[in-house]
Amino acid sequence: MMNPRINIGSRVFLMIALLSSALFAQVPDQTKVVAGADRAVEKAAKLSPAAAPGCAVGVSLSGRSVYEKAFGMAEIEHAIPNTPQTIFESGSVAKQFTAAAVILLSLEGKLGLDDPVKKYIPELPDYGAPVTIRQLLNHTAGLRDWGAVMALTGFGRGDRVISQALAMDVITRQKGLDFTPGAEYSYSNSGYQVAATIVERVSKQSLPTFTAERFFKPLGMTKTSWRDDYQRLVPGRAQAYTGGLSGPWRLLMPFMNVYGNGGMLTTVGDWLKWNAMLDSRSMGAPLVEALETTGVLNDGRKITYALGVVVTNENGHRKVSHGGSTAGYQTFLSRYPDLKLSIAVMCNSSSRNPSALERDIFNEIAGPFPAPTPPATIAMKPEELQKYVGLWHNEKTHMPERTVVENGALRLAGQAVLRPLPDGSFLSGSTKIRFQMGTNGKPISVEVDTGEAITRYIAETQWTPTPNELMPLAGIWHSDEADASFTIAVENDKAFFVQRPDTRLQLRPQFKDHFSVGIGQVLWVTRDANGQITKLHVGAGRMRDMPFERVGGK
Repeated sequence: MMNPRINIGSRVFLMIALLSSALFAQVPDQTKVVAGADRAVEKAAKLSPAAAPGCAVGVSLSGRSVYEKAFGMAEIEHAIPNTPQTIFESGSVAKQFTAAAVILLSLEGKLGLDDPVKKYIPELPDYGAPVTIRQLLNHTAGLRDWGAVMALTGFGRGDRVISQALAMDVITRQKGLDFTPGAEYSYSNSGYQVAATIVERVSKQSLPTFTAERFFKPLGMTKTSWRDDYQRLVPGRAQAYTGGLSGPWRLLMPFMNVYGNGGMLTTVGDWLKWNAMLDSRSMGAPLVEALETTGVLNDGRKITYALGVVVTNENGHRKVSHGGSTAGYQTFLSRYPDLKLSIAVMCNSSSRNPSALERDIFNEIAGPFPAPTPPATIAMKPEELQKYVGLWHNEKTHMPERTVVENGALRLAGQAVLRPLPDGSFLSGSTKIRFQMGTNGKPISVEVDTGEAITRYIAETQWTPTPNELMPLAGIWHSDEADASFTIAVENDKAFFVQRPDTRLQLRPQFKDHFSVGIGQVLWVTRDANGQITKLHVGAGRMRDMPFERVGGK
C-alpha cells in the first residue's frame, strides 16, 4: 500500500509542477501578437515623414515569423523604401554571434572559456593578472576600448579606414588596463576584437567563413554576412543617415573593415531564425546555456551581461537581448523564452530609438501591465536641496560631475532627477544615491549604487587657475600606447588642446589639476613631491587613463 504522506506530497508536487508549467506556457495568441506589433509600428512610423529613413521590424512566435513590416526609406536619393527584406548593419547585436563561435570551439575542446587570452594572443602585454576569454566576452577584462584610444590620434572611428589588423595593433600596444581583470564591468569593443582573432587562430578560418559554415548556412540565414570589406556592394542594403530633425538628411555610413564587435549585415527575418535556434536549442543546450550565463565579478557580485547578450527581467518575463549602434544604424534584438516571443528591430537613422520601439511592441503584445508601485519618496524644499549642490570627482574615472537644483528638483547636471527617500538617500530610476555628510552639514562624498556596481564621488571645489598655474602645462605631449601627440597652448588665462590638422579645444577647469575637454573627456596631471608635473592623463567613457609624457622634458 502507498504511504499516504508520500501520496499527498507527490500530488502537491504534481500540482505545483502543473501550475508552474501553465504559468510558463502562457504563449500569447498569434492574433494578439500581430495586432499589438502593428499598433506599435504604426505609432513609430508616424514620428517622421515617409520620405525619411525608418526601420524594419520582425516578430516571431514559437520559432516562426508571424509579423514583418518596414517603414521609411532605405535610400533617400533614389526613393527606395525599406522592406522586411532590407539588409541593415547590426551594431553590437553581432557580439552574440562572435561569442557563440567561441563557445562552439570550447564545446569541441579546442579552447576553454576560462583560458588566459595570452595562450592564443601571445602579443598581448602581461598585465600582472591573467585576462581570460570569458572576461573578454562579458566586458570584465578591463581592456581599453580601441575606438576611444584611436580617437586620441585625431582620427578615430568614422575618420579613417580601420582594418582588423589596425584595431588589434591598437589593443596590443596598451600596457595598462582600466581595472584588474574581473573586478568590474565596463563595456569595451576591444574584448570582441580579440575574441574574433582567437576564433580565427584556433579554427584556422576567418570569422566570416567560420560563422557562415557553422551558423548561417545551417540555419538558413541567407541574407547574413559580415562587413569585412566596406567597399563590397551589398544588394538590398539600406543606407544609414543622420540629421533630419533640424536640417537635411546626411549619409552616416561605416567605412571600416573591422568585425566581431559589430559589422554584421543581416535582416530582421534572419535574426528571428537565429533566435528560433536559441529557443529550440537545436544546436545544443550547452551552447545556449553558456551564451546566457551572466558574469560574476571577483567579489561575488553578479552582472546582467552574459556572453554577448544581456539577461534581465521585463515585467516578470525573462528577457535576453542586446542593442546595437554603428554610424547611422540603430538596432535591437530580444527574446522572451517563457513567451516563445522574439522581436527584431533595425533602423537606418541615428535619431531612431529601436529599444524604445521594441519595448512598445512588447507592451502592446504582453500587456497591459500594472503601473509600477512608485517609490516612497518625500518632498524637500529647494532650499533644503541646496546643500547637495556641488562638484564631484569620480574616484575611478576622474570624471567631474555636478549636482544642481533646477525647477525645484535636485538632479545631475543635464540628467536625471534625484528623488529624496525617507532614509535620507536619493533615487534615480533604480539607482540609489547616498550622500555622506561632513561635520559642517555639507556632503563630503556620495556613493552611487546601480545594483551591479558602487561608484564613489568625492566633493571638490571649483578651481580657477591663474596664468602662472596654467603655464607648466604648455608644450607637446606624446603617448606611445595611443601612438598620439598633441600640444597644450596657454594664452593668458586659458589653455587649449591643439592637434593637427584643425583641432583646437579649450581646457575647462573643473577641480584642482583637472579639466574637461571636448565631449566626454577629462584631462588631468600628476605631480611629484615638489609639485612638478610628471605626467598628463586623458580619460574617456571607455578608456579611463591614457598617460602622456612631455616631449623634450621640462
